[in-house]
Amino acid sequence: MQQSCCCGREDLPWSGRGTGLDISGCRFSLYPMDTDFVPIILGALEHTDTSAVWSESDALSTVYRGRLPYVADAVRGLFVNAYKPGIHMALEGQFSKGCPGDCDGDSLLDFDGPAPNSQVREKGFPALCKLALYPMGVSDYIDHIAGVYRMAQDAGLHPESIHYATRISGDIHQIFDYLEQVCRRMEQAVPHYILHFTVSVNSPTKEEEL
Repeated sequence: MQQSCCCGREDLPWSGRGTGLDISGCRFSLYPMDTDFVPIILGALEHTDTSAVWSESDALSTVYRGRLPYVADAVRGLFVNAYKPGIHMALEGQFSKGCPGDCDGDSLLDFDGPAPNSQVREKGFPALCKLALYPMGVSDYIDHIAGVYRMAQDAGLHPESIHYATRISGDIHQIFDYLEQVCRRMEQAVPHYILHFTVSVNSPTKEEEL
């Protein structure tokens, strides 16, 4: 999809920027609720193969940029590599593509081959996820949001509409497969999208049976 017409406005802070390259990105923060959170985070970063994406970490977050399948693979790999049975952990992030303030640099697009972290699919565990989709530059945005809700129903992820988000649950790989499928759908449908998500495992919060 081409970027929306507002990108050419000269009064915007990112005037003159933008890219026509096939760059998707995900910026995220990992939160292990454990006294040994530092080795968990650093160990997951070390054991995740980022050879197919451009990556950068700072004090607030990590970003992966490149082609969508490899970006999604790296984010999945990091979360699964960080997982410890019994330790509450959350990953908060956002996938995005088509931002008018984006640029051609800080990306890796020439990798071709199997997803480098595919071996993590051998390790599964139940997870919860909330997500909020923002299809930008289109007037029928609500129809796109409804469409991905139905995708979650079809995937058996038990979607529930909650205040300001949609909640889903299932195996961690079902959830990451779904997030990637939503991104693929938005790439074809809108000029710019943001998919904000939080994945949680081993939460101590007790919930009533519905």
